[in-house]
Amino acid sequence: MSQPESPAQQLPTVPLEITPEWLSSKLGHKIKSLEHTRSIWGTGSKLFYTITYKDDNHTAARPAHICIKGVFDPTMLASQPWTLPLAQREADFFSLLAPDLLADNTPINFPQTWWAGTNDSQGISMMTDFTSSGCTFPPDLASYPLNIVLEGIDQLAALHARYWGQSQETHPWISNTYDTAMKFLCAPDTYNETVRDPDRPKLPTYLMNGERFNMALDRYFSTRNPKFRTLLHGDTHIGNIFFSPSMYPSPKRKGKIGFLDWSALHFGSCFHDVVYFLTSTLTVQDRRKYEWEILDRYLDMLYQRGGLRFDRRDEEVMNEYWRSFMTGAIWLVCPFDLQSKERVGGLCERVVAGFGDHGVLEVVLGEAPQEKDREGSCLVL
Repeated sequence: MSQPESPAQQLPTVPLEITPEWLSSKLGHKIKSLEHTRSIWGTGSKLFYTITYKDDNHTAARPAHICIKGVFDPTMLASQPWTLPLAQREADFFSLLAPDLLADNTPINFPQTWWAGTNDSQGISMMTDFTSSGCTFPPDLASYPLNIVLEGIDQLAALHARYWGQSQETHPWISNTYDTAMKFLCAPDTYNETVRDPDRPKLPTYLMNGERFNMALDRYFSTRNPKFRTLLHGDTHIGNIFFSPSMYPSPKRKGKIGFLDWSALHFGSCFHDVVYFLTSTLTVQDRRKYEWEILDRYLDMLYQRGGLRFDRRDEEVMNEYWRSFMTGAIWLVCPFDLQSKERVGGLCERVVAGFGDHGVLEVVLGEAPQEKDREGSCLVL
C-alpha cells in the first residue's frame, strides 16, 4: 500500500479516467485490458473491474477482480461536499493505519487493499472485490443472532484497546470529519424539512423539532467524556459489515464478520461504535433482550485487550453509553440517494426505539424524562 499522493498529482475523478495505464502505475503490473463490470453509487462510489495482465505467468500476488472506491460522481459531490473528506479519510486509513494493525495482529477484519492514496480533490482505495472471493453482505435490512453480534463487538473492543487514550495530538491527520458531516445533514432547516416529508419514516413528536434536536446534537458533540476516548471506526451500521467465507466447523456460522467503509474514522467516545453497531444489527426486541449482555462483553474484552477496566454499575459509564445513542441521528435524515429507503426506514425504527427506551435527548440536555410510547414510538406523530 502506498503513502498518500502529493496534492499536485492527478487521481481519477470520473470512471472514464480509470485507464489500464493509470491502474498499472499503481499496482506495479502492466495491464492488458480492464473491464468495468458494475458500479455502486453512494457516499463513496464503488467501481468494479476485471483485470487482464500482460504477463500471465507472473507469480506475485495481484488482484484479478478489484473494487476502486472514491468520489466519482461530480453532481453528488457538489450537493454533498462532506463526502470528499470521507473518501480521503478511508484512503489514509488503508495507507497509514492498516499496515500497523496487520503487523500487530490486531484481531479486526477489514478489506484487503492493494493501493490507497489522496490528493486535494480525491481519495481512492483499491480493494479486492469481495464478491469474487466468496464474501457476503447483509441485505438492505437484516438482523443477526447474538453470537454474530458479539463477534463484531470483540473486534471493536480490540480496535479501541489498541488506540486507547490516543487522540488527534498523536495522529494529526485524523481530524473529526464525522461531526461536520452530521451537522451538515442535521442542520435545523434541513432537519425540519426532511422529517416532515410524507415519504420519510414517521417520527414521534419529540423528535420533530429541528432546533431542539440540534441543541442536543451540539451538546453531545461538545461534552463527550474524554475518559472514554479512543480511535473509532465511526460508522458501524449494518451496511458496513461483510462476512468472509466460512472459517468455522458449525453450519450455523456462515462466516467471519468484518468492517467495511473506514471513511468516518475519528477519535471519540468508545460507545459510539458499540451503540451504533448493536442498534443496527439487532431487532428492537433483541436489542432490549441482549443489550446489557453485549455491553458487559464489550467492557470485559476492552480490558482483556489492554484498555481500562470499566463497570456497567458506574453511573459515569452508563451516562456516556446512553448519550452515545445520538450517533444514530443520521438515520432520521439520511437521504435516499445515500442509503435505500428500506434501510433508512428500518434503522430509523431501531434508532428511535433506543432514543425512547433510554430518554436520550433528556439525558443529553439534562431534562426530566418524558413519557413515550415504548413499542410504537417510531410511529407516533
